[in-house]
Amino acid sequence: MVTSPSAVTYVGLPVGSGGAHRLGRLSRHAALSRLDLFLETCTEPIGARRFWFDVHEPAELGRVAHLERELVRRFGPLSSDAGRRRVPVSPGRASEALAFLDDIDPQPTNRYDMAPIWFWADSKIRLLDPGTGRAIPGQDPTRFAGVEYESGVPLGSSGIRLILANHASIGIELCIPDADEDLVQRTVPWLQQHLPFRLSPHHWRAWTPTRTGSFTKRKLTLPARDLRRR
Repeated sequence: MVTSPSAVTYVGLPVGSGGAHRLGRLSRHAALSRLDLFLETCTEPIGARRFWFDVHEPAELGRVAHLERELVRRFGPLSSDAGRRRVPVSPGRASEALAFLDDIDPQPTNRYDMAPIWFWADSKIRLLDPGTGRAIPGQDPTRFAGVEYESGVPLGSSGIRLILANHASIGIELCIPDADEDLVQRTVPWLQQHLPFRLSPHHWRAWTPTRTGSFTKRKLTLPARDLRRR
């Protein structure tokens, strides 16, 4: 497979592949519960989880004023964050946010199935070693000189976010530092066992340092046996 790469990463999914794993018929409430279980079992948090609503004006659909008014009535005013219209939600009100989505379901969509109001649950994490129950060593972006393996995501860091509208999906970035074959084979199937979607064997990359201090990457296709719990 790979001889002592500096890191093995997974992006699920790249923007060109849709940006997130769809969770099929899994309900919003079940999706959040499964995410909570994954976080509790397989990770340790970095900082507080963040929850918010994004308000969009989908092409061909435009602004859906009555949904925006109800969102603001329940959760407070819209703010602007990097050009996005957003309503922050405190962690203690996450269940209320799901109830609001239930109340407005199904939201109108355009021909691309884009709804106007999305709820996000975002977590920055460290991955645990299933053999020790402790964080895998080396999960520190400063070790990798700020090199990013996805836009805004530096090597040495991992994150996961649940996106809820009419459907549920999860975006995820995983980074396993100093990932020899043994570490990959015991960690990846364990993560898969607790995730509510199938990891793709094709979105893994191996990152190796160069003599100049930068990093090279190459595509890494994990065999099916490496995605199954041993």
